[in-house]
Order: sequence, then structure tokens, then C-alpha cells
Amino acid sequence: MLTPADDRRHRLDPGPLARESLIFLLFLPEENLGMIAYTWVDGESVAGSMITVFRRDDERVIHHVVQGVEMDRAADFTDWRVGPLHVRHGEPHKDAHVTFEHEGVSLDYRFTAINQAFSYHDNADGCPAFLADDRLEQCGLVTGTLTIGDERIPFDTTGHRDHSWGTRDWTAFHHYKWVNVQAGADIAVNFMHGLAMDRQYELGYVHRDGEQSPIVSIEADVERDDEFYAYTSARFVLTDEKGRVTEIETGDRTSLIVWPAGGLVSRDAASACTVAGLPGIVHVEEGWVPEFVEHRLASAATRRLQQAGVGE
Repeated sequence: MLTPADDRRHRLDPGPLARESLIFLLFLPEENLGMIAYTWVDGESVAGSMITVFRRDDERVIHHVVQGVEMDRAADFTDWRVGPLHVRHGEPHKDAHVTFEHEGVSLDYRFTAINQAFSYHDNADGCPAFLADDRLEQCGLVTGTLTIGDERIPFDTTGHRDHSWGTRDWTAFHHYKWVNVQAGADIAVNFMHGLAMDRQYELGYVHRDGEQSPIVSIEADVERDDEFYAYTSARFVLTDEKGRVTEIETGDRTSLIVWPAGGLVSRDAASACTVAGLPGIVHVEEGWVPEFVEHRLASAATRRLQQAGVGE
């Protein structure tokens, strides 16, 4: 069971795969914008951060990565600064404040939880050891301002945060989908659907009608493009322990970034959606073994040439 201390920094065992990370997400489909603020620290107390703001089709407004920052072992996430990224936590599992300013882009982002923090250990099979000792997943109301040059974009919407610690071995995966959905304050969903170590994993929760329940099954039907191998449309059907069925249909993709992550290549995309019949926002992060995607894109290119009659 998660405790208030789990919303703060943990003591990690030394080793190349030991890692603790925080991620905060913001997607504004009406602006064709996405934002990821990410920071991590390893078992040797060496930290890094990434801030990225992006539009459609991997168009990057800013993508700034800082690595190799030695941190005081006593430094905690109550007040955590790595490069231009500054994260402050308030009441455990309730609120956080994220800011950055770099190269004419700045963010002032306040997160207030919609649902109780969820641990993948609450799923039937628990949290896989290669994925983390534990993970804290939580949707929230997010307010603030994103500034891009002279453009000031206030927002009052929903978002998601993740806090994970322990062994983080992403190369155990062939593929995963990590999906976050909100419909105002009424519905909050997080799930991970992945193939790793010869097993299919179905993790996460559904929060709706004032009740939160672990997911027991996930159906996924995804269409992808031949340029980025990122979703163009998707339908997910979730069943939780209460027996509720929650259907999610994405709209047209409005933001996308492709970036290397832990030996895989991540595709983070978002759009408007419907969830249980209500309008919402969906974020789909897909991690793939790079060589697999390269082969799929090459195959698609060959197929297009054949259809065009090239080489006949």
C-alpha cells in the first residue's frame, strides 16, 4: 500500500538499472500542443531532466535534456531542481508545482489530484520487478500558463503524473502502451498494456462514478501511419475488477514527439477522445524496440513503391 512517504524520494540500491523518476504531462488538443516534464535520479544520486514542448508530427518547440547532475543525497522532491526544471510537492498524493524557463519557453503548472494515487501492485499480478519496485499513477486538474516566445497560453484542464522507483529495465519490453485518459474530474484512467519477457501485462486502473478499481483486461485496436509509426486512431476497451467496461475512442492525433528512452524509442502522442461516452483527453505513449519499427517503416515504404509500380 502506498504511504505518504512514497510521494517523496526513496533510497535506491546501487546498480546500473536503479532509477527514480517523476513525469508530469500536459496536452492541449485545441492548441495542437503537448508538454512533458521529466526528471530522474539514480542509485548514485546522479540526476537528469528533460523538458519538451511539441506540436503535430514531431515538430519540437523545445527539447532540452540535462544529464549527469550530482545531487545531495538528502535532496527531496519537496523542492527539486535539475537544470531549468523545478518541481515542488505539497501535501502527499495531492498537489505539485512544476516550472521551467529555457530558450524563450516557460511553464507554470499546478497539479491537483482527481483520484487517489494508484500502485501497480494493486493489480492482480502486481508490478513486474523489471518495471519498478513500485509506481504511483495519478490523474489531476492542471492549471497554469505555457509561454512560447510572445505567445502566452493559459490552461485549465486535466493531466497525469507518474512517480516510479527501483529497477527500471525498459529493454525487457518488446512493446508497451502507457495510456492516460481524463474526462474532466469525472473519469481518470491509466493503463499499461505491454509484451515483455514472454508475457502480456495488463496494468492500471479506472476511476469513474466516484469509485476506483484495478483493470483486469485490456483490448486495444490501433491504426498507425507509415511515417512515424504512431497512432492515427485507436480504440481501447477496459474491464475492471468491479466488472465495469470502459470504452475509449481517440480523435485525430494533435501532437506527437519521438524520442529515445531507456533503449527503446518512445512515441508520445495525444488527442481529444471519448471515454465512456464523455469528451476527454487521451495521451498514448508507445515504446518499441527501435529495429522493429525500422523494419516496419521500411516494409511500408517498399509496399508504397510496389503499389506505384516502381521497379516493375
